[in-house]
Amino acid sequence: MFQADKEKCIGCGDCAKVCPVKAISIEDDKAVVSDKCVDCGRCAQVCPVGAIYPVAVKPQNFYPGPGQGFPFSPFGAGGGQGRGMGRGRGMGRGPRAGRGGGRGGGKR
Repeated sequence: MFQADKEKCIGCGDCAKVCPVKAISIEDDKAVVSDKCVDCGRCAQVCPVGAIYPVAVKPQNFYPGPGQGFPFSPFGAGGGQGRGMGRGRGMGRGPRAGRGGGRGGGKR
């Protein structure tokens, strides 16, 4: 979501002209960004005075689900050796894991 700074805005309307979803209107010679904004950023690129800027949206009432944790938390996913995938010999060893190297030899 983007927002317009009412003090910086000069009401030129360039932002409203480039908005692909018509989320910006000019009211009282100032830009107003509606909830239809799709965060494309075109308005901020064309504003000659830098009056339009992105607003960080913080999730409210966020509770991590299974396997998720808060950043830099000592609890939750990761951070330990765990038990692996249950295949016994580890991962990434190829199709012949534990049955020889598979390189040459054969029966003589």
